[in-house]
Amino acid sequence: AFWFASPARPPTCARAFGLPRTAWRLRRSRVLACMASPDYAGLGLVRAGVADGVGHLRLAAEKTKNALSAQMRADVCTCLARMGEDPEVRCVVLSAEGGVFSAGIDLHELQPLTHPDSVDPGRKASKLGAFIQAFQDFVSAFERCPKPVVCAVHGPCIGGGLNVITACDMRVCSADTVFSLREARVGLAADVGALQRLPKVVGCDSWVRDLAYTGRDFGAEEALRFGLVQEVLETPAAAVERALALGRQIAANSPLAVAATKASLNFSRDHSVADGLQHVLLLNSVNLQAPDLGIGVQSALKKAAGTYPNMPARSRL
Repeated sequence: AFWFASPARPPTCARAFGLPRTAWRLRRSRVLACMASPDYAGLGLVRAGVADGVGHLRLAAEKTKNALSAQMRADVCTCLARMGEDPEVRCVVLSAEGGVFSAGIDLHELQPLTHPDSVDPGRKASKLGAFIQAFQDFVSAFERCPKPVVCAVHGPCIGGGLNVITACDMRVCSADTVFSLREARVGLAADVGALQRLPKVVGCDSWVRDLAYTGRDFGAEEALRFGLVQEVLETPAAAVERALALGRQIAANSPLAVAATKASLNFSRDHSVADGLQHVLLLNSVNLQAPDLGIGVQSALKKAAGTYPNMPARSRL
């Protein structure tokens, strides 16, 4: 439609098509977001887009059940890095296409690692260590992203998939979700983050050990009961929409305040209360000099939504 060619024009013509002003504004924000974020095409196993301040990253390797192959990991890291630097993105939503959220690591990648060869143990250990480190870095990318990552899970979420969602900030799922920390059942200890993050996410050491030792499946209601997810929705589509709605709520706030909040929460999780307090003191000693606090106070007094400036694009120097 012609308003796409001139997104800043008042929506007089939009009314002729029966579009209310709010719908035009929504379309305009989506168009401007797409115009400002042209770099999300060309990622073969990932689909992504930006609307209303929310970057939506979707795993899109349905043929392999969204297995976390080397190419999938590279595409996700590239997309996540771009969203982390994109001023138009204030929150990231992670979901998946097809009937499976993720089948975990691509088992074909593990086969060469188990083949006997003539390499001495020290050098083979170095090779294995590099593989594990790279996979750990992939999972940790969700935690290191400066923007909050909200995850919408559906269907099977196995092994590496469960590791990924524990590195996200928030998790919702659909009623058909089946989780499994399955590594012990295929002959290894989980080594890319779940054993370290899951106990801190759910706060029940006994339950985590149950899952890790048995590798059993568990469903959405059990995940909700122990706090792995915060909400269970009826369908996968409803879970994605709920995650996007949460993303839009987050995106309406000061991006500076949200980024500092994520940094403080992540730091405080691994440090003492005193260290956490000192960390946030230093953050706010700088951030309170920004205009965001004044905008927020004035908005609260006027009982109106505040409009906060985007974070600057990161320097590539």
